[in-house]
Amino acid sequence: MTLANIISLVRIGLIPVFLYFFFSDVSYSRLWVALVFVATGMTDALDGYLARSRNEVSRLGTLLDPLADKLMMAAAFIALTIAGKVPLWLPIVLIGKEVALIIGAAFFYVSRAEVVSASVFGKSATVILYIGVTMALLDLPGSDWLINLGVAVSLVAGLDYARRALLRRNP
Repeated sequence: MTLANIISLVRIGLIPVFLYFFFSDVSYSRLWVALVFVATGMTDALDGYLARSRNEVSRLGTLLDPLADKLMMAAAFIALTIAGKVPLWLPIVLIGKEVALIIGAAFFYVSRAEVVSASVFGKSATVILYIGVTMALLDLPGSDWLINLGVAVSLVAGLDYARRALLRRNP
């Protein structure tokens, strides 16, 4: 269990904290929910950096890191949909794509094939979505535009991931 993997597990553990603040009426709950969400985004960059810089990239980490992102983003989209801040079709599209990628990644993991790494499209989509969702959590204007852009880039990333995975299996 590497430090990067522990950080990924902590990110997953922050999801109930995020949901608690999102649905609670405690003082400054919107600020707290945004801080927890931003912290998960920042630690996403940190765990990847630590794994590479310490030469501790692991098969488990290549699954845990994106899984933590996908679960947090799904939780955020579901919460925002329940709150009426994003239309229902957005989480359906995004979560559907993510489920397909999780199944594909699990297949590669079980078959001992090399897991396809994130592309520039996937990293860009993550950054755009984190910014857009943070803006939505804080009720800032322009969040809907960024979220839509992030979902579109995420779909391109998913297609690119599938293409690269198929090329790797059938050289």
